Amino acid sequence: QVEEQAVTTQAGAYYDPEAKAFFLVMVPDNTMMLDMMSAHELTHALQDQHFDLTKYVVVDGSLDDDAATARRFVAEGDATFIMLLYAMRGVLGDQLSPRTIAAMRSQITKLAVQDVDSLKAMSKSQGAAFAAFGMDGDIKKAFDAMDDIPPIVLVPMLDSYMKGALVALTAYEHTGWPGIDELYRSPPESTEQVLHPATKLFPVREHPHRVTLAKTADAELLGNVIGELQWKIYFELWKSPHAAEASEGWGGDRYVVSRRKDGRLIGRIATTWDTEADAEQFASAYLASLAVRFPGAGASPPAAGFARPDGGRVFLRTAGTKVFIVDGADDVSVLDALVRTTKFD
Repeated sequence: QVEEQAVTTQAGAYYDPEAKAFFLVMVPDNTMMLDMMSAHELTHALQDQHFDLTKYVVVDGSLDDDAATARRFVAEGDATFIMLLYAMRGVLGDQLSPRTIAAMRSQITKLAVQDVDSLKAMSKSQGAAFAAFGMDGDIKKAFDAMDDIPPIVLVPMLDSYMKGALVALTAYEHTGWPGIDELYRSPPESTEQVLHPATKLFPVREHPHRVTLAKTADAELLGNVIGELQWKIYFELWKSPHAAEASEGWGGDRYVVSRRKDGRLIGRIATTWDTEADAEQFASAYLASLAVRFPGAGASPPAAGFARPDGGRVFLRTAGTKVFIVDGADDVSVLDALVRTTKFD
C-alpha cells in the first residue's frame, strides 16, 4: 500500500510496458516541461523495445531488494540523463562535447548529493516555480504527500533519478552509448555499485558477497538484503551524523525476521565490510542508533546486550570484517549461533 501511495502521488507521468504507451498524470501547459516529461517516458519506451523492461525490472521476488533497486537506478537514471540532455541542448547544442558532459556532471552531482530532507525542502520550494510554468495543482499535492511516505520507500525512488543519472553519465564517459546499453545486458548487482559508479561499477565491478543465514526453529517471516542505500537510510532516520560514512564499505549482508513460539519477533542480521575499519565504523554507528531508537533504554555490557523497552535485547558482535546483530532475543546464545552458522561467499 505504501509503494502504491508513493507511485500514485509522485508520478508526473509513467510508461506502461504492457500497454506499450506512456501516460501523463500531471499535465503541464508549458511546452518545454511537456517535452521534457515526454523525453523521459519515450526513453523508457526505447528501453522496453530493446531490453524488455518487464524482465529487467523484476517484481516477482527472484531478485533481492538491493539488486532490484540498483536496476531501478539504471532505468530511471538513463531516462533522466536523456531528459536533461534534451533540456540543455538549446544552450549546449546537440553534440555531447566535453563541455556538455562537464556541465551535465556538475548539474546532476549537485542534485544527487542531497539527503532526503534537503530533497523535500527543494521540491516544496520549487512548487510555486513549477506552477508558474504551467503545472497544475497536482504537483503541489505530490510535494505535500512526500511527508507521508517512509524514507525506506521514498529515498530509493528519488535517488534512482539523479543518482541514477550519474550512473548513466559515468557509463557514457567510459564507452559511450554502448556502455549504457551494457547496463541492461549485464545489470548492476547492488546499490553500492550504483551509488559509487566511478569506483564500484567502473572500470571494474566490485561484486557483493553472498551471505546465507542458517535456518532456525523459529517461523521465518521474511528475509532479504539491506544493502548500502538502505543502511544509509537507516542511519539518517536515526540521526547518525555520519550516515554515509557508516554505510560505505558495505560488502554484503542478509537479514531474517522470524517469530518464536511465544510470538516474539527476532531479527538476525549478518554483514560483511571491505575492511575492519569499515566494520568498526558501522558497528559504532549502529550501537549509537539504538539510544535514539529506544529512548530511556539502558546500554549494558556487550555480553548483556542493549535492553529494549518492549522486552528482549539487541546484541552485536564484530569479528574482523564481519558484524552480526540479533534484535529481540533474550540472551547472547542466539548471537553465538548466528556467528557460528552464517556463511559468506
